[in-house]
Formats: sequence, C-alpha cells, structure tokens
Amino acid sequence: MKYLPLLWAGLWRKPTRTVLTILSIAVAFLLFGVLQGVVAGFEGARAKLSDTRLRVTNRANLFEPIPIAYKSEIAAVPGVDAISYFVIFVGYFQDPKNGFSIAAVDVDTWLDAIRNFHVPQDQRAAMHTTRTGALVGAELMKRFDWHIGDRISLHSMAWVNKNGSSEWPLDIVGIVNGGANDDPEFGTELYFNYDYLDLTRTTRTGTVSQFVVSPKPGADPNQIAIAIDRLFANSSNETSTMNERAWFASMSRNVGDVQMFVNWIIGAVLFTLLFVAGSAMSQSVRDRLSELGVLKALGFGDTRVWVIIVAEAAVLSLVAAVLGLAVAAAAFPAVFKSLAGSPGTLPLRVVPAGLAIALLLAAMSATVPALRARRLTIVQALSGR
Repeated sequence: MKYLPLLWAGLWRKPTRTVLTILSIAVAFLLFGVLQGVVAGFEGARAKLSDTRLRVTNRANLFEPIPIAYKSEIAAVPGVDAISYFVIFVGYFQDPKNGFSIAAVDVDTWLDAIRNFHVPQDQRAAMHTTRTGALVGAELMKRFDWHIGDRISLHSMAWVNKNGSSEWPLDIVGIVNGGANDDPEFGTELYFNYDYLDLTRTTRTGTVSQFVVSPKPGADPNQIAIAIDRLFANSSNETSTMNERAWFASMSRNVGDVQMFVNWIIGAVLFTLLFVAGSAMSQSVRDRLSELGVLKALGFGDTRVWVIIVAEAAVLSLVAAVLGLAVAAAAFPAVFKSLAGSPGTLPLRVVPAGLAIALLLAAMSATVPALRARRLTIVQALSGR
C-alpha cells in the first residue's frame, strides 16, 4: 500500500493516454460482461426448466403444427398425469418493437400441466365466460400500464382472422403469478383462449404448436417420451418428445453455438486489447526511463521496479474492468429483456471471471516493458536509453 501513491503518479503522468487506455479496456469489458451475461442468463433460464415435464413438437420443425386429435392418444400413454397444449401467436402490441411471448391455451389443462402457473380462481372462471379473455403476466401489466378489464388489440404476424384482419381484440380478465411469492417465469407473457383463436383463424384449424405433458410422480419421463413418439411413427405428423431442458438446448442449437460465437468475439477483442494495453505500458516505461534510474539509484532493486510496473498495469486494468463491468451490470437488464423477453440481472459469476481476465491482461501487457525496466542499469536508465 505504501507504493500506491507512486503507482498512481506513474499512471497519471500522461492523463490523456491513461484515460484513453482505460476507456478502451472498459469498452472491452462492457462487451465481455453483456455477452457473457446473456449466455449465463440463458443457461440460468434453462436450469430453471423442468427435467421431467415434456414438450411434444412436430419432428419436422418447431413451427410445424400437430393435430389436436393427438391429445387423447398421448393422455392414454402409461405414466402421463396431465396434458395441455398451446399455439404460438407471434405478435405485438401497437408497434413491432412491442413484441413479447403470446400463446393460445386451454386454461384448465394448462393449469393442471404447469404447476407453477398461478391464477386466482375467479379469474380462471372469467376465462370461461369471456371468449376473448386474456391472462397477462404481472411484469407485462406494468410495462404497458394495463389493468384487469382493459380491452387491447394484438397484431399477429402468423394468424389472420375470418374478417381478413391480423388484429385480435382481447379483454384482460386476470394476472398470471401476481403474488409476491409466485415464480416470475411467466411475468412477461400473455395467454388467451385457444378456442377463440382456433374458431376464428383461417388456416391450420384443429392443430397446436406443442403439447405439454406432465408425468405422474415416479414415472420415467424418458420412457413416456419414447412411447409418445412411437405412437405417431411413420404418420404424416411425426413427433419429437423431450424434457423441457433438452428441448431448450435443442432449440438453442438450431440458432447456433452461442457460447462459441461469444467466445470468438470476446477472444478477438481481448487479443486486440492486449496490443493496445501493451503499447500503452511500453510507452509509459520509455517516457520514465530516467525516473526509473533515479529509483534504482535510491536503492530500489530490479525486482521491485519490475513489480511496480506490473502493479501499474494491474491497477489500470482493474479500474477499467470494474468500470466496464459496472456499466454492463446497469445495461444488462434492458439488453437481456430485449433478447429473452424477460428481465434479468448480470450473473455474479461474470464479475470474478472478468476481474481474473483483467489481471491476466495486465500481466501479459506489462511483461515486456517490465522486463526491460528490470534489466536497465542505472547509467542506461539515467541516460534515457
């Protein structure tokens, strides 16, 4: 700690260079924090999914429908406790930028199959008496300042109703997971009656996007999945059944290896940054050769001078990394919400990883100039060579 003023004075000998270097490193760690945070956020979302509840989709692809008639056959499979279904709506409210997750469901079977989906009994009953009824997540209600009793209109990019319009009017009759202890998983989603969609749309009537199957306690989900897919093997609509975690991972693979893509971007940025930081430290040492000679003349050994140079680089990198990660933490909720549709905070494990990389960057960028400073004789240093 007694050398901290010396380190600080060395860093601010050229304020402009120091500020620009800090900003360069901070931007890199801002990118690191956001990208790694997004990957960690999706991994966290996958970890929250059930490894027993099953998703039944069309084997051809995610967006191909499945006949709703499959429901009775799947329900008869040994070990199945509850089964529901939904149709992906693909739409937005007022402006394409206001997109969020929307699904048409059968509310009773949905509540049976999705145990952490909570709706008060009177609001559940309102879905039966209101054909255009909708249940809205608590976060989504706040986002658009909606209230129970409001009538809204959603624009669909997938479905046209029988009057030739892509606008679908809905009446908000309930709030999903509005309790203080309820799972926030469904907070940014909207659900409305499947019958309303199916009886009003012009195409693909009598079909669903997916079935959701909840096994009985003690039943083997893998065996149930195999049995379901055997039922429809060689049919015109073969199925692919897997637990929710595996389904999410499969869906992510269809997009691409996000982790590898992120690692390549971050690796390229940090590799470039290594040269920036190394150049800045080399220039800083060249500018202070005579000062380093004075330190050696005053009794500072070669190793101590080497430690001072590396410590300067460490302080510079850590200050910049903390700044970049702090901005990333502030920006992350909005970034993650725009990608995943739900709010999130920067995972804590990203911070120590970022600080460790900052220290590694400091050590690598300071190695060459620090070794040069260590090898200098007092005469060479005082003469500025």
